[in-house]
Amino acid sequence: MEQNEFPVKKVVLGVAAVVVLLFAVFLGGSIVETNAPDTYQIKQSAIYGEMSVKMDPGMWWQWFGTITTWPKAETFFFTADHNEGKLADQSIEVTFNDGSACKISGTCRVSMPNIEQEAIALAMKHGFRSHHDVENKLLLPVIRNALNRTANLMSARESYSEKRPEYVNWAWDQVQNGLYEIDEEIHKEKDPVSGDTVTRIVKVIRRDTKGNVVRQANPFHGTGISLSNFEIKNFVYADKVKEQIAAQQQALMAVATARANAQKAEQDALTEEAKGKAEVMKAKYEEEQKKVRAVVEASKEKEVAETAAARELSVAKLQKQVGETNAQREVEVAKLQRDAAEANKQRNILDGQGESEKKRMIMEADGALKQKLDAYIEVNRLYADAIAKYQGHWVPSVVMGPSNQSGTTNGAQALIDMLTVKTAKDLALDLEVKGQKKEEKK
Repeated sequence: MEQNEFPVKKVVLGVAAVVVLLFAVFLGGSIVETNAPDTYQIKQSAIYGEMSVKMDPGMWWQWFGTITTWPKAETFFFTADHNEGKLADQSIEVTFNDGSACKISGTCRVSMPNIEQEAIALAMKHGFRSHHDVENKLLLPVIRNALNRTANLMSARESYSEKRPEYVNWAWDQVQNGLYEIDEEIHKEKDPVSGDTVTRIVKVIRRDTKGNVVRQANPFHGTGISLSNFEIKNFVYADKVKEQIAAQQQALMAVATARANAQKAEQDALTEEAKGKAEVMKAKYEEEQKKVRAVVEASKEKEVAETAAARELSVAKLQKQVGETNAQREVEVAKLQRDAAEANKQRNILDGQGESEKKRMIMEADGALKQKLDAYIEVNRLYADAIAKYQGHWVPSVVMGPSNQSGTTNGAQALIDMLTVKTAKDLALDLEVKGQKKEEKK
C-alpha cells in the first residue's frame, strides 16, 4: 500500500503543477498590468466596478478588472494625404456662402487629461470609452462644425485669396472656445467685376451690446482635454469651383488692370495738372519772392535810415547834453573864478589896507625918514653925476660969501650945498642930529 501511495502523490502534484501553469498562462494577464510612459490606464474593478487610474509608468494589480489604455497626447488628422493618419481620405468638406464646395485638410494636437479625477470623469461622466470615442464623437464634430461655420462667413474666392488668414484664425478660435452665433444682414455692395451695386444677404458673427462675440458652449469645457498646433494644410476646391475662382480672379485682374490703367491715366492727368500748377505756383512764388525781397530791401533801407536818424538824434542829444554840461561847467568855472577874483580882490584890499596902514604908522612914527633919506641920497647922487660930467667947465665970475682958508671959492661945492638945502627943504628933512644939538646947547 505504501508503495502504491507514493506514485499517486506524484501524479497529484504533477496535475496541480499543470493546472497552475495553465492558470498562469491563460489568466496571468488579468492579474497584473503594465502602464507605458506615454499612456495612462483606467481600471474598473471586477466585483464592485470601482474606477481607478494609473498615471505613472510601471506594473500594477489588475485582479481581473477591466483596463482601458489612453494616450496622454496624440495628433488628430483630418487629411486626404495617405501618408498621414489613416489610409482613407479624412479631409472635411465645407460649403461657402456662395454654394461652392471645398475639402479642407489639417491636423491638431490633442492632450488628454493629466489628473485622475478628470480622466475618470471623461470615461464615466462624458461616456467616452476610449480615445477613439473622443476622436469620433468629440474632436471630429467640433472641428467639422468650426470649419463649416467659418466657411459660411465668406465666399470660396475670398477663402482662396484675401480672407485666407481670417479663415484659419476664425476656425481655430471656434475649435478652442466655442462656435460663433451667426446673423444674416442685407448689404449693398459694389460688384468688383461689373461695378454695379448689388444687394446680398451676408452672414456675420453675432456680437453683444459691448462688441463681444456671442458663442455656443465649448464642448471641451470640463473634459481636461486641451488642443494645440492647429493647422490647415490644404484647400481642395471642386473643379467647377476652381474654374469659377479662376474666372473671377481673371475678371478681377482685368478690372484691376483697367482700373490701374484708368488710375494711371488719371494720375498722369493729375500729374500734368499738378505739374502745370507747380509751374504756375513756381512763377507766382518767384513773383511773390521778388515782392517779398523788395519789401525786405525797403524795410531794410527804412531800418537803416531810421537807425541812422536815431543815431544822429542820439549824437545830437548827446552833444546837447555835452554842451549843456560844458556850459554848466564853464558857468561854474566862471563863478569859481569870479569868487576867486573876488576873494583875491578882498585879500589884495586887505593887504593894501594893511600895508598902507603899516606904512602910515611907520611914517607917523619916524616921519618917513627912510623914504626921505633914500630920496635925498638919490638926488645927491644924480647931482654928483651931473657935476662930474661937467667938471672943469665951471667958470666962477662972482664970489659971494666967505672964503675958505686958501682964499679961493669952489662954485661947484656951493651949488651942491644950495641944491642939498633945497632938496632937504622939499623933503622937509631935518638933517640935524638932535642929540648933538642938545649937547652943543648945553
